[in-house]
Amino acid sequence: MDIGKVIKQRRALLGISQQDLSDYSGVGISTVKDLERGVGNPSIDTLRKILDVVGLEIILKVKQTIG
Repeated sequence: MDIGKVIKQRRALLGISQQDLSDYSGVGISTVKDLERGVGNPSIDTLRKILDVVGLEIILKVKQTIG
C-alpha cells in the first residue's frame, strides 16, 4: 500500500487537516501534500515526523541475501 494513502486515511480518521499535520510535525505543507499525492521522496526523518503525529511507525527489515 502507498504510504501517502495510508497517511491521508489516518489523518482523515483523526480529523486533522494537511495544515495541522504540517504544523504539528514541523514539516512543510508542500511536503505533506506531495507525500499524500504520491510524489516526492521524503527522508526517513521527515517521514518519521509525520508518522509520529498520526500515530504510525516505520518498521524496516533487512532482506537477507544468499551469499
